[in-house]
Amino acid sequence: MPLPAQIREDCKELVSLAAQITDAHSSAIFLPTELLRNEYHLSSHSLRPRGTDRGTDASQPALSLQGRGDSNGDPSTSDHRTSSIDLVAVYSRSRVVRDARIPVGASVLGWVAEHGRSIHLNPCELNSSAIGIYADQQPIKSLIAVPVRTSKHTSSSQEACGVLVCDSLKADSFTNTHVSLIEHVGVCAHRLIIWAQLSADAAHGETSWDHFKHKTRELGDAIGANSIEFLRIRIESFSELESIAGLSVAVQTADQFLRLAQQSLPPHFPMTRLPNGDIVIAVDNMMSAFFRQKLETLATHLNSPHKPLRVSVVNVRASVTTSGQPDMESVFQQKSSLSKSSIVGGTRA
Repeated sequence: MPLPAQIREDCKELVSLAAQITDAHSSAIFLPTELLRNEYHLSSHSLRPRGTDRGTDASQPALSLQGRGDSNGDPSTSDHRTSSIDLVAVYSRSRVVRDARIPVGASVLGWVAEHGRSIHLNPCELNSSAIGIYADQQPIKSLIAVPVRTSKHTSSSQEACGVLVCDSLKADSFTNTHVSLIEHVGVCAHRLIIWAQLSADAAHGETSWDHFKHKTRELGDAIGANSIEFLRIRIESFSELESIAGLSVAVQTADQFLRLAQQSLPPHFPMTRLPNGDIVIAVDNMMSAFFRQKLETLATHLNSPHKPLRVSVVNVRASVTTSGQPDMESVFQQKSSLSKSSIVGGTRA
């Protein structure tokens, strides 16, 4: 099933996070070619490393390392479910290859994709071209590569498997703690992919209450009902907006924020509007802070003296019913504290 473009943006955020927590020279995520089939072609813009204009070399051809599971470079001729993995997101301090592809079983990343096991090389004696992202030779001294699952059945040996890799120009750069942290980032990438697969054709907008409950239960089946958390969003400054600029402008400003919020969050998160106008989104509690920060940044960006926009975001952890389903009534709870609720775009609560 093809993945929506939003997954690529989320993967970019995750590789940036991986690079920051390990102080890596480069960090990248590869996903199975079959998973990306029929999706729009990778562009050099989508792979440009942050903070540099020298990251992507458009003159470089796609990398194709020959190995088991690849027949003349054509993954469609392989008898394996996944014949190759493609680069979908990268952070690097050096020039990188555009549209890199590595056959499963070829070199270190292909081995991780094939076996679904992590690798920690320290010292790393690999030629940097074998990593699959560099346009030029780099003196790589340390490397971590972990699997990124793409199936709901994480123990399945037959599933398509992506790879998250971090490397460094320093020897002894990565510890066992770094390996654990990068494996955790790999789990986050896995969950994002599962959400996208569950609702690749879902409507990107508000839903009825019954549809919201149905989609939230589906999300609970995929990640566990105990992992569901609700983000409840309210336009706190609506009355002030109305008094300053009029009802029409207040409605337009509120709708603008909600539209942009919907665009900034993956479509696979169930969303609905409550009778009092609040917007509720069901998310995975592991990623709620990540998406909450997106909402806060958006509200701060739209806020101005002439159009004050103050938005409260309340986190409500879903309880679980006796049948093992997430309790929808949790969204009506009014639990809030300085650690769970904030007013953004204005004065913090």
